[in-house]
Amino acid sequence: MKANSARDRAGRKRSSRLLEARATARSAIAGTGVGIVILAVSAVLASTGMAETTQEVRRVQTITQKLNGISVQINAEDAALREYLATGGTEYRRAQLTATLGAARANLDWLQENNAVDRAELDAIRGGYENYNRIVLDIMSQTESGANVDGYTDLASLTFAPLRDTVLGIGDQQQQKLADHLNEVHRRADVLNWVAAATIGIVLVLFSVCARVLVSYQRRAERQAARRLHEATHDPLTGLGNRAKLQDELDAAVRHGRQTDERFSLLLIDLDRFKEVNDTLGHHAGDELLVEVARRLNQASRAGDVVVRLGGDEFALILPTTPDHPEALKAGHRILEALRQPIRLDDLLVDIDASIGVASYPRDGHDGAELLQHADVAMYAAKRRHGGVSGYDPSLDSGDASRLTLQSELRQGIERGELVVFYQPKVDVATRLPCGAEALVRWQHPTRGLLGPDAFIPLAEESGLIDLITAEVLDQALAQIGRWAELAHELPVSVNIPARSLADDTFPATIAAALARHGVRPQLLTLEITESAVIADLMRAGKVLTELREQGVNISIDDFGTGYSSIAHLRDMPPHELKIDRSFVMKMCENARDETIVRAVVELAKNLRLRVVAEGVENETALRTLGDLGCHEAQGYHISRPLPAAELTAWLAGSGMAISAV
Repeated sequence: MKANSARDRAGRKRSSRLLEARATARSAIAGTGVGIVILAVSAVLASTGMAETTQEVRRVQTITQKLNGISVQINAEDAALREYLATGGTEYRRAQLTATLGAARANLDWLQENNAVDRAELDAIRGGYENYNRIVLDIMSQTESGANVDGYTDLASLTFAPLRDTVLGIGDQQQQKLADHLNEVHRRADVLNWVAAATIGIVLVLFSVCARVLVSYQRRAERQAARRLHEATHDPLTGLGNRAKLQDELDAAVRHGRQTDERFSLLLIDLDRFKEVNDTLGHHAGDELLVEVARRLNQASRAGDVVVRLGGDEFALILPTTPDHPEALKAGHRILEALRQPIRLDDLLVDIDASIGVASYPRDGHDGAELLQHADVAMYAAKRRHGGVSGYDPSLDSGDASRLTLQSELRQGIERGELVVFYQPKVDVATRLPCGAEALVRWQHPTRGLLGPDAFIPLAEESGLIDLITAEVLDQALAQIGRWAELAHELPVSVNIPARSLADDTFPATIAAALARHGVRPQLLTLEITESAVIADLMRAGKVLTELREQGVNISIDDFGTGYSSIAHLRDMPPHELKIDRSFVMKMCENARDETIVRAVVELAKNLRLRVVAEGVENETALRTLGDLGCHEAQGYHISRPLPAAELTAWLAGSGMAISAV
């Protein structure tokens, strides 16, 4: 209790520190933001003030130039008048004086148009100037007529002096205004500089706080990134690397091998009977087994070896600097012996075995994908021999390279969800109404296109992948039954079951769990088995089939008439239906012996109160003949080819009839 309390207090303290750090970071960032805004505003104001000052200086300079021009022009006019009078009004001086008259009008007009000076002052200048010009013109007129112009000369002097003083006074006023404006600009600049300096100091302090917090966050982010990278490249259960880790290490090993010519080997390990441990002792025991296997692999490997878990019960090792292929096989046998030691699970000693495939660089491949594929082929070769170690050899599968490739790609295809289920509908022979469908698996291969079951089911049965395929087909079929039920199509579906499923005591429980998971009634599921599957292990198959029947699941004997079963088997393990093999149905209209066999099977089924399904119905004649013989259901290309679920849904809707449960 005390320890828990101490941990709680420590946790609360860490949380409190984290909250305080976050609050400090937010405050510092907000303060830094405010400071930056203040600096930006100060810069804008300073820039605006500078622009305004520049504009004002230029304006005052222009006004001053115009006023100086006016002053120069009236002074020139006054000087020309004096020269004119001094010479007694010669023609040359007259022309000179005439040229100066009205010269200041252009500058006066500019001042008026641009509102450069006070309007009253401008009017006073213009009035004085025009009055002065009139006096000058009168003087010139009187002089030419020989009259005395002394009085006019005094009047001109009296008019000129105030005009000149007014112009000069206005110029001085403009200069004073400019000086006052510059003083105000300097004052505002000092204020802005003070604000900027203070703000920069505060921002630097806040920035240092932000930097400390950000560095802390960065370190935390780096730790989190490292943890996420570890999680992305490692298996959480065993702590070993995962498939992504293997790919990275394999690519790195290939690059190193190309640069240094060093050899290395890849081992793929698949545990045998792991599913039996999982189903018998539970998933917790299965997890303990996987953890123990990982520990043993680490102990058996050398320093520098890479050990990974690919998923499920499959592991892999990269052995760098392996001198040759025999040495890699020797390492495989050493690892196999370590794995074969009994493991204690739930107070039980459990024996396990493994199949190990070995591929070496560059002997068996020049890149990671090729090595992985060939190690996979070698592993399945070992599995076919019921365990052990097998090195890759092109002749493992009678030299059929494409078949070897397909086998190694199948497991990856299952994991990537490349299996798709098509459905071939069945009809009631008497009413021609849809009454069910058979689920048929296809493989949507990424490069070879859509593959039928004949291309990969035999490989799956050899390698043990058939269990994964069966589970996937069952899952998709039951999900589709549910979707059809939502559309008011309560359509029974039959699924083919391999022989090994009938030898699995846990298979009925697996079926029950799948039905419950998808919310499907057992009566809507039919499991098709072959005669040979029943005969292979009669006692265990009988037990499994009995449990399935008790659940309400329908049992169908597929390809009836092609095996070696006897009437006694139908008596001891009564199915719900018999399915006549297509080889008899397709030729029964031309071959009397085939028709006789079909008739006999139908009569046998009737006497045993079993339903009869005929597959391989290719034409209307065969369908009518089956009706005459009393066959219950039929399927074949005459009715419909196998269809994807969406197309069969449309087919059912197009029939215009409701589907009733069988």
